[in-house]
Amino acid sequence: MDITKRIAEYVTATDIEDFPPDAIEAAKGAIMDCLACMLAGSREDLSDILCRYVAAESAAHAASVVGRGFRTSAANAALVNGAMAHALDYDDITQITKTHPTAVLLPAAMAVAEETGASGKEMLLGYMSGFEVACAVGEALSEAYYDDLGWHPTGPLGAVGSAAAASRIMSLDPEQTAMAISLAASQASGLRQNFGTMTKPFHAGDAARAGVVSAKLVRDGFTASADALEGRFGFIRAFSGGQGFDSQQIEENLGNKLYLVESGIEIKKYPCCGSAHLALDATFDLLSQAAIDPAAVDRIDVMVDFDPPRSLIHSRPVSSLEGKFSMQYCLAAALLDRRVGLQSFTDDQVMRPEAQAMIPRIEMRRIPGNEGQPSWTEGYHQVDVQMKDGSVLRQQAHRANSGALRGVTMEDIRDKFRDCSAQLLSEGTTAEVLSRLESLEEGEPVSGLADLLRT
Repeated sequence: MDITKRIAEYVTATDIEDFPPDAIEAAKGAIMDCLACMLAGSREDLSDILCRYVAAESAAHAASVVGRGFRTSAANAALVNGAMAHALDYDDITQITKTHPTAVLLPAAMAVAEETGASGKEMLLGYMSGFEVACAVGEALSEAYYDDLGWHPTGPLGAVGSAAAASRIMSLDPEQTAMAISLAASQASGLRQNFGTMTKPFHAGDAARAGVVSAKLVRDGFTASADALEGRFGFIRAFSGGQGFDSQQIEENLGNKLYLVESGIEIKKYPCCGSAHLALDATFDLLSQAAIDPAAVDRIDVMVDFDPPRSLIHSRPVSSLEGKFSMQYCLAAALLDRRVGLQSFTDDQVMRPEAQAMIPRIEMRRIPGNEGQPSWTEGYHQVDVQMKDGSVLRQQAHRANSGALRGVTMEDIRDKFRDCSAQLLSEGTTAEVLSRLESLEEGEPVSGLADLLRT
């Protein structure tokens, strides 16, 4: 049953005449009571802080929106920049948390750093601190959080990490930092069911904004619990479905493990969901070995290291965004075009007849024997291309499981930056941005970098 659709139909069709008089009377009483509570609450310190905050935000020009030519408040810049960073699903991932860490952490850290006049070094430290916190919390969660409960980890864990990053850059004390993280934990959200829509990148932006808002409110006197992560009704238990979590791991691991190395950062080669990347690697390996005629392909079997559907929830995509979360379309595009890039994900490309004809011939399933086990148990994908003449072409691709930077070199990243910035930045500006990024730890103010990126 389409429950959400049914609810929407009810909401749009219902009128006041559909309710009996006693229901209307009760509703009016509740509204009156709530307004009374608002009036009384308007005198509280909490209200003073919030009013000062929104008044300042409405006129703020503190932080740059990348590529759009204007400044706004730090929180709003974090929101927009975070959503833009994740819009193409081309941004990095990290293994332990299955998140897109930088799309949340950097927008928060950069916005706060620009607003406060912080240096690149301080921004970098904030980012790294947030990364470690998010990974430590994520590792303590149950397996159900990632595989069964429907949460998009980038949102909830990103909110916690971005609050840590913002707090560090703003030099909040330990008590304030704990409260900022707790306040962000109450804003943590993101549903996997929204994959393939604009809402998925909104998760990243919203998490970045939550971190900035939390740190700024706490700095100004706002309060939150000091144990909203580990408490009986806290983040870890709630997002774990009440079981299978281990809060103690955070204390044991944070500061002892270096997640930037042990979990690493995987840079994407393709602008689509990372769950399709190993299968794409295997497919391109096959294409480099043989000239495969798509018309001669009978079917393709893809064995993956997770139980479908996980993130690749659109087996029959009909739009560019759905195509990014479709193993079937990604492999069809690889075979048809011999490449998967930014130009692969348009509505027209997804809906072209030859792609739609191939999509039903591609089946994704779990590696035999691993059904029901945690995601990424084996860390490889296998693609079997069965030709109409009875022959089978088979290739595996394995996940890189070591090192801080995985899957690419720094020069690969520079090339990707140049490609993505070509329509917005001149070659000279691009070179200057790359130079500043490569020397972040030398202490230049973030504002200079932001000025270049804002254009």
